Amino acid sequence: MTTPRRAPFQALVLPFRKADRGTEYALFRRSDSGDWQPIAGGGDEGETPHQTAKREMQEESGLSADTLLFPLQASATIPVSHFAARSEWSPQLYATRQTLSLSAEHTICGWFSYEDARQHLSWDSNRTALWETAERLRDGKLLP
Repeated sequence: MTTPRRAPFQALVLPFRKADRGTEYALFRRSDSGDWQPIAGGGDEGETPHQTAKREMQEESGLSADTLLFPLQASATIPVSHFAARSEWSPQLYATRQTLSLSAEHTICGWFSYEDARQHLSWDSNRTALWETAERLRDGKLLP
């Protein structure tokens, strides 16, 4: 079986739940860097971003494939130098989220309030996705 080639995009999934003290967001601590982040991963060749998000969600958290996803407007650019698959991509390309379980990519998962999640996140793009999710939940405008 051959490994699928990486597509030049990433998907991000930010699980959330309603709790007594307000909305909580699930963050995962990476086993390689120690950074906290939502579920994130690269697309495989032939996948749509939605398919990638579903696959990564299942692989990294154990959430089922029928879990509803809410697309955000937020997007981010990430330098291609951060990806091992960059050698397979065009030289003109610049690559400029139930009960949770862990994959080997993470050491722990935690549920955080908005402010705590914001402080734990390393990347501005992750904070932007968190902000948009919180705003849309507050306004009742989080639609699939």
